[in-house]
Amino acid sequence: MTNETDSFVNEVDESLRQDRMLDYAKKYGPWLIGVFAVFILAVGGWQFWKEQTLNSARRHADEYAAAQTLLQTGDLAAAKTEFERLSNEGPRAYRTMAQMERAAILAQEGDLEGALAGFDAAAESAPDQIMRESAQIRAAYIAADTQDFAALQTRLQPLIDSDSRVQYLAKELLAVEAWEAGETELARTTLEQLQLAFEAPDSLRQRAQIALSVLGPTPAAATPETPAGGATTAPAPSEGETK
Repeated sequence: MTNETDSFVNEVDESLRQDRMLDYAKKYGPWLIGVFAVFILAVGGWQFWKEQTLNSARRHADEYAAAQTLLQTGDLAAAKTEFERLSNEGPRAYRTMAQMERAAILAQEGDLEGALAGFDAAAESAPDQIMRESAQIRAAYIAADTQDFAALQTRLQPLIDSDSRVQYLAKELLAVEAWEAGETELARTTLEQLQLAFEAPDSLRQRAQIALSVLGPTPAAATPETPAGGATTAPAPSEGETK
């Protein structure tokens, strides 16, 4: 009798468990299915976006290389057209590089103002410090020929304050242009800093040393005036000396 009772109880418990599971499935099943579907769609969407991004990067890399080939073969017009198109589409890094290439072509053609604007635009859109400072220093070289010394100094100051190696190129350009502008003390001080900058490229330090040798040392302090008649006034003897 006990076995039959236990069997009956077990059957009732199993039936209750099944009913409870069915109730849970009816109540929470649609939500669970929805969450699972959203998860699958999210993973699939991310994979699709990743693949599309990689394909886009590969395509723009190929197009950028093709534009460089046009440039290397001397077809400036076609290269400039391609770089202009690439500067307005695709990944940000390729847009910035295309802007700089187009600006370089403008400079080669003699359009310095257009080139300066192009490098400035590239610096604004650059995705990282390396690209930004590369565009800024190239713009500064053009500004040295198109703007006054004060404007150039303003451009160079952020690069001089940078912790990257481009600071040495900026200091060299500042020294050269300060010298030409008559700011010889600023030129001398900047060249001395470069000469002692052991982290700077050796070739740049050598150029600074040569420039300093040409510029010469700081003028000596003025000598005491010579009295009329050409006689030099002797210093007063100190106490204890024979007069």
